[in-house]
Amino acid sequence: MTDWDYSTDILVVGSGGGGMTAALVAKDLGNESMIIEKGSYYGGSTAISGGALWVPNNHLMKQVGIKDTPEEAFIYLKTIVDDRVDEDRLKAFLDTAPEMVKYLEDNSHVKYRIVKGYSDYHYEIEGAKTDGGRTIEPVKFSILNLEKPLRSQLRTLMAQAIFFGKIMIDATEGCQLAGTTLQARFMVVRMLLSYLFNPFRFFAKFDTRLTLGNALIARLRLSLYERDIPLWLNTAAMRLIVEDKKVIGLEARKDKKTIFIRVKKGIILAAGGFERNQAMRDKYHSPPSNSEWSLGNPGNTGDAIKMGIEAGAALELMDCLWWMPVTMVPGDSMPWYAKDSWWEKIAKEPGSKMAWFNIADRCMPRGIIVNSKGRRFANEAEPYLDFIHNLLRCHREDANAIPSWMIVDQKFYRNYPLGPVLPNFPIKKYIQNGFLKTYDTLEGLAAKCDMDPEGLKDEIKKYNQYAKDGVDKDFHKGETAIDRYYADPRVKPNPCMGPIEKPPFYAMKVFPGDVGTKGGLLTDAKARVLREDGSVIEGLYATGNCAASVMGDTYPGAGGTIAPAMTFGYIAALHAAGLRTE
Repeated sequence: MTDWDYSTDILVVGSGGGGMTAALVAKDLGNESMIIEKGSYYGGSTAISGGALWVPNNHLMKQVGIKDTPEEAFIYLKTIVDDRVDEDRLKAFLDTAPEMVKYLEDNSHVKYRIVKGYSDYHYEIEGAKTDGGRTIEPVKFSILNLEKPLRSQLRTLMAQAIFFGKIMIDATEGCQLAGTTLQARFMVVRMLLSYLFNPFRFFAKFDTRLTLGNALIARLRLSLYERDIPLWLNTAAMRLIVEDKKVIGLEARKDKKTIFIRVKKGIILAAGGFERNQAMRDKYHSPPSNSEWSLGNPGNTGDAIKMGIEAGAALELMDCLWWMPVTMVPGDSMPWYAKDSWWEKIAKEPGSKMAWFNIADRCMPRGIIVNSKGRRFANEAEPYLDFIHNLLRCHREDANAIPSWMIVDQKFYRNYPLGPVLPNFPIKKYIQNGFLKTYDTLEGLAAKCDMDPEGLKDEIKKYNQYAKDGVDKDFHKGETAIDRYYADPRVKPNPCMGPIEKPPFYAMKVFPGDVGTKGGLLTDAKARVLREDGSVIEGLYATGNCAASVMGDTYPGAGGTIAPAMTFGYIAALHAAGLRTE
């Protein structure tokens, strides 16, 4: 007989977008709900993400006249996911995601807008939208709307999204700032002046303007606060309590004390994946799989998945990740604009390195990525998950591609970001500590990178001819809208391609990183956790990266991670409250 310390109708484990959405909806339906979070900050993976959602047929598309249908979306998603996900789950996501977004916009502080021009990733598939609309991003939000204690408890964005160490940028601004166009320079000046003349900035750790995942989480947090929904930090879930094959409660560790929480209607696990747990990566992933290359939330160590396994849950997609190319920045070279971020703590550890994502730089002219033979193996500007799939294929079948090398010339350095190195900023420290290799000849650069010099020289000669013609005959770089989203429109005829010819040349290592794992507890279309025999574990739900992804081993478009997390959090809350039970 358990002595209960607390009781609630619906308990949510994890404070990311999926968990917050579930708790909010549960409360709106007349239930007591609460959230527990093992970390000292709320927001989970969502807070440090781009905050975008991939939601076909959303109401914002209708408002601006972009046509879409559930049928088109299903054809597209079913084609790319193939048979790795049950069709009922695909349909549940596509049918409910627009409803979830509309509900939050009508009943909470959550507000979204369309990211103009952000195409679906697989443009060639029937049902894809190449003119944007399905990817939406959070509207900016002032942190001053939150009570003071809530401001300091919000998990901070990654350093890459905090311009000059203080100013948060959104996806649209990030696209414009990736180059050195006149428009980008005016934007920099405008943003700096806006920050400097904001008298309220002294009341915030960074600027008062929140963007991306921080904007979404802050909007959700304020909505929870106004509903008096408890959110306990420093409270780690330890064990599901099962009675007569039904989950009835949870053992947790709160402020170093063991507590027992009685749950009347259901527990919703929304506690992230296991990207920071090297032992689990070794067990479920084919090598190489390195937690140090991950950009995921430092607290994502697979706790919810392990609890589900103990309760008899089935697993699926455990070999899959949300891949992202990264470079590893030595801690002693942490950019000055990463100060005061959560990266600073990592950087202070002796011998530390920080994973830094490669998104915009891969798409810019005058750069390629090659393997140890000095050969390209993919379209550098393609979606990040697809790029890493190709990197791993090359590594296993053709040549050593871990690390790969991004090769650029002096004109690239003068105009575009290269990992943490801003355009035309001092790079001496990056060369001295080996982060960047440099030489006046391609042969000399190849020698420094233990690369085939003739291979690199021949590859760049061929690539330069492609750049002149504007046609990448090998990998079709720059042919699609998603390739060109981050590119330099001044470069003709292909904004993603330019010759690599101006010495000195630079090389930067590229690794197969990730923004999280996507395998986890197997769930049904109602977000209920299933056993190996397909039966339901009554009282237990899962969403986000602790549940097997509805996206299978693919990525439909920007926002393909958070949208399902919030949608199935919404579905779980409805079902636990006694709705959508048919």
